[in-house]
Amino acid sequence: MSKALTINAATQAVSSVDVTKAGVVNAVSLPPAASSLGSNEVEFVEDVTGVASSVTGSSSTLTLKTAERGSITVTANPSTFYSPKCSSPPINLTSDFNCVKANQLASMDVALDKDGTFTLLEYDPLDTVASDWIEGVVTATPSSSTQFDVVTNDMFLASTGSMIANNVRLGDRITVNLKPGAMFGVDSKGLTLPADATTFQSANDTSVLRPGQTVAVRVASFTGANGSTPGSVSVDLVELRFTRVAAAVFSSAPPNNFFIQNLPPFFGTNTQEKVQLTQAAASQTAPTNFDGVTDPTGLSNGQVVSIRAMYFGPGSAIPFSAAKVRKH
Repeated sequence: MSKALTINAATQAVSSVDVTKAGVVNAVSLPPAASSLGSNEVEFVEDVTGVASSVTGSSSTLTLKTAERGSITVTANPSTFYSPKCSSPPINLTSDFNCVKANQLASMDVALDKDGTFTLLEYDPLDTVASDWIEGVVTATPSSSTQFDVVTNDMFLASTGSMIANNVRLGDRITVNLKPGAMFGVDSKGLTLPADATTFQSANDTSVLRPGQTVAVRVASFTGANGSTPGSVSVDLVELRFTRVAAAVFSSAPPNNFFIQNLPPFFGTNTQEKVQLTQAAASQTAPTNFDGVTDPTGLSNGQVVSIRAMYFGPGSAIPFSAAKVRKH
């Protein structure tokens, strides 16, 4: 990005964006030289979230309609992992393709196959029916027990009568107000999680929120922005989801974990932080995916990696639980 942007040093205003400059974009051949992809797969397409608009049980095929990225049709196979949420309230279904129902709000990880089709790697239902949600990054430690701010990085929309469609854009700052009795949850996806996950799930105020966390909030009401005042929502559910961040490897202890350092300043930590990795050891665990290396033995000190992970904050015994690690 630094090569594409021209920035006024005095005002910090971006005066131009030129993606044709040398070194801004580099092309690579797929599949990657090293990854945990299967033999017929060329790339991961992960955390695709939207509404299950079409479900065909006979062929184990579903189409997921997203708010910003169109629709994607995928096919499950015997290796597809179904989130523990399938058999937990409020979903209360089985951990197989019968968990997939039309009009569910769901997230999925898929693989792009060599023939251009998509294989369903993991299915994660978020709600029994499609409704308005805003996903965003917590930007600062909340100063109120019932209010916090996020910067929007995704939206999930009700099938009809959406309050936020055409009213919220990616990158918008949104003030989130907790309704009385609002619940908290963790989108565990079968990853290995610290004890802090239970603390987050049992919370009833903003004390568990940390800068850098990504949360999805279920919208009960919406008020649009007015001048310099950002838009606001009242919500009845706050769900911890996947933070995406780049950092440098400090040390590695395969197969279970490694440590990273040099996190962006707004995370509020300058120490080394532990990243937990998950092995596919049981039917209720989903393995960490790798790109750029085949497994954690390929990680070494000083490498730059990007992770997609549950983030519980620097005070946790396991600050990050990674769903994906990519070595650059």
